[in-house]
Amino acid sequence: MFSFLTRTTGALIALSFALAAPVAVAQSVPANILVVDTVRIQEQSLAAKSMQTQIRDFEKKLQAQAKSAEEKLKAEEVGLKQQQTLLAPEQFDIKRREFETKVGDEQRKLQEAQQNMQDAVRAAQTKLLKALEPILKELMTERGANLMVDRRMVLTSSESLDVTASVIERLNKKVPSVKVETSKK
Repeated sequence: MFSFLTRTTGALIALSFALAAPVAVAQSVPANILVVDTVRIQEQSLAAKSMQTQIRDFEKKLQAQAKSAEEKLKAEEVGLKQQQTLLAPEQFDIKRREFETKVGDEQRKLQEAQQNMQDAVRAAQTKLLKALEPILKELMTERGANLMVDRRMVLTSSESLDVTASVIERLNKKVPSVKVETSKK
């Protein structure tokens, strides 16, 4: 799940700067480039760490709910099998269909909860990106840069071009955590 977030962050940062870049003019402008490591931001910033913790907690909770439902359904299935010899075939078929409906309902609940969490993660990621964008622009202005690229797109560069530590420091001050809020269904 988190690798999706990392790829999304890098792609959205690159896209936001590409769309915000002014149209090329006839004059040549010397490139002043900065490098930022979005993977490191996702691993080391307080906001990203808070998101990771919330995601892990939700996954544990979801696994516990799934296990509890599975145990309950297995017990019910054992009881149903025991009733098979005692009930008329028509009655057993009714009970079997009811049981199958319960199994389907539990599967749908689990899928909805997973989708709900994915939506919440995307929304939290968007919040993080919105907080990150002005920080990146501010650093570009301070350093007189006209281009910022993700570390993953660079073969080699001088360490002096890398502003990741500054980005993480400023992001930690501005947004120490991001709430991953799931809708209550």
